[in-house]
Amino acid sequence: MYTVAIVDDDQVQAAALAQQIKMFSYVQDVANIVLLAPGDLASSGLSGIDILFIGVRLGEGPTGIDLVDALVPRGGSVQVIYVSDHLEYAPQVYRTEHTWFLAKPVEPDSLNAALARAIENLNCSQRKPILVRARGSLVQLVPQDIMYVESERRRAHIHLNGSEVVAYAKLSDLERALPPQFIRCHKSFLVNMDYISQLRARDALLTTGDVLPVSQRCRKTLQECFMRYVGRLV
Repeated sequence: MYTVAIVDDDQVQAAALAQQIKMFSYVQDVANIVLLAPGDLASSGLSGIDILFIGVRLGEGPTGIDLVDALVPRGGSVQVIYVSDHLEYAPQVYRTEHTWFLAKPVEPDSLNAALARAIENLNCSQRKPILVRARGSLVQLVPQDIMYVESERRRAHIHLNGSEVVAYAKLSDLERALPPQFIRCHKSFLVNMDYISQLRARDALLTTGDVLPVSQRCRKTLQECFMRYVGRLV
């Protein structure tokens, strides 16, 4: 199940696009749709976002192309779909990695094709293993099996459900290589939000019973991204 974010300076058009997305069969693969102002994306980043619909012209601030160029790592799994009625910008989007360019008004067939491509790419990235060096060997790890990663000196302790791999890797490199549901909860910890059972003021309780520290610096972003990832409060 994936989280869709729509970034547009026109919230009415963003809400209309959200309604269009809900009409397609692919909505069964979408757990949550959130509407974000451009400033929200710039401040909280991409953690917890799987598919990003973003306008090109976003008021007086940076363009959508600028934001994607700054925030979306090359080779990452976030699926970027540009939505704009400024077709003159279409050639410029190719300086960033993206999945599709939708022209406004958005045609249902085009939206359907863009969502299908994005979800297909995400399904592939979730199954695609990452490669780490551990004790002189190269080890393949499937992201879905990783609960959290703890950095200690120059080693990364990668905790799987029932086992642990000690790899020679930087936490920042693993953060870039893993899908968006992995987020920092502390300068030394990277957590898979799929395994968070309770997010508390100073720690996170995992479904396995493990408790990870939540630093003051990471707390606000983690809370925002966790709510964005699993859905709104009821």
